Amino acid sequence: ADGPAPTKQQARFEADFLKGMIDHHAMAVEMAMLCEDRAVHDDLIDLCDRIIAAQTAEIETMQGWLEDWYGIEYEPRMTRQMERQIEKMASLDGAKFEVAFLEMMIRHHRTAVREGERCIDRAYHEDLVELCEDIVEAQTAEIALMRGWLSEWY
Repeated sequence: ADGPAPTKQQARFEADFLKGMIDHHAMAVEMAMLCEDRAVHDDLIDLCDRIIAAQTAEIETMQGWLEDWYGIEYEPRMTRQMERQIEKMASLDGAKFEVAFLEMMIRHHRTAVREGERCIDRAYHEDLVELCEDIVEAQTAEIALMRGWLSEWY
């Protein structure tokens, strides 16, 4: 299916979900880029590299669907709150950065998992449903990994 969802409700859900998740992923990429420079543990730096690669690719995919299905060109936007969170993290390094990063990324991922689960139930396009399933699976696993590191390292 390369056209819009058949009902207005599904189409509005998909377009809103895609824009919101593009913004959400863009913030995760920004946070992970800080992580590359400020984290201490190699395992965390590796995770941040994977987050950047995966979520940058997903942003491009979602932008393509928005344009193909709904004729919408969309670039990520950061709210003032998102910008303040990034600024706060940018002022930290070492262990303080890692604890703040892990706690914030766990919360960030929980939001994506919750939104992904809604998407699985409400989206029309099978490609989008599959992406949402992938988001839920990957980010649930990453939450478990990061929680483990928080308790192991700190």
